[in-house]
Amino acid sequence: MTKAMPPISLTKLIQTVEEIESLFPLDYSHQSNKLFKELQGHLKIFSTLPSSLTKRLQTIWGYRGYSMEKHFSMQKSYKAFDFYPKYKKLLTFDTHCLQKVMGQKNYSKVIFVGSGCLPLSLKLLRLNIPKVGYDISKEALKLAKRSVPKDRFGRKITYREGNFFELKLHEKKPVIIYIAGLIQRKEEGLKKLAIQLPKGSLIVVRTVANDEREFLYEKINKERLYKLGRVKEFIPTKSSGIVNGMIVLKI
Repeated sequence: MTKAMPPISLTKLIQTVEEIESLFPLDYSHQSNKLFKELQGHLKIFSTLPSSLTKRLQTIWGYRGYSMEKHFSMQKSYKAFDFYPKYKKLLTFDTHCLQKVMGQKNYSKVIFVGSGCLPLSLKLLRLNIPKVGYDISKEALKLAKRSVPKDRFGRKITYREGNFFELKLHEKKPVIIYIAGLIQRKEEGLKKLAIQLPKGSLIVVRTVANDEREFLYEKINKERLYKLGRVKEFIPTKSSGIVNGMIVLKI
C-alpha cells in the first residue's frame, strides 16, 4: 500500500532499490552514497509500502549501517562519523531515561546485542559500569576493539561473538540489555532472554519516533511485552531533534 500518487514514483523507488542491491555488499563509496541519498528522497513521499519491498529496504538499511560504521571505525577519530552529534544527543536522552527506571538499584553491566563496528551506544551511554558488545560478525568485533578509545566510558567495554537468538547468559545480578534497532524478530529473541535474566534486569528496545522511515523498522507489540514484565516507553519531542525513542522492559 502507498499514498495515492503516480505509479512512476514507485517505479523510480524500485529502480533505485535494484541499483543499490546490485552493489551488495555495500561500501561507503561515492556511488553508493549518491544512490542512498536518492533512495531517501524517494521514501519521503511514501507512508507505507508493499511488505516485500519493505523487507528489501530493511536489508539495504542493514548493509548501509554496517558500511558506514566500518568506514568510520577505520578513521583516526570516531568523531568523524557523520551522525556523531546525533548519537551523542540520543545517548544523553537514553541515559536520562534509563536512570529514571534504574532508581537506586545497582546493575552489574550493560550488554548491547548487535553492537557493530562502531559501538557508539556503548561508548556514549553515560553509565560508569562494565559494558559488553555482542555481534555475530567477527570482523565487526575486530574493528570495534580499535575504534573506541579507552577513556572513562570506553575503557570498560569488552566484545564477544554471539547470535541474538542463541545467547546463553549466566548473570547473577541485574543487567541492562540493549537490542540493536535493525535486528528482526525481536519479540522471539526477547522471550528467550527474559527467562535467563535475574529479576530487576532491564531490556531496552529502540523505537522510531520522529522519522519518515518509521515503517522500515520492525514494530514491537507492547501488549505482548507486558507478559514478560513491566513496560515503560520514552518518546522524545519532535523539537528535540532526536529520532529514536525507547521501550524499557523491566523483568
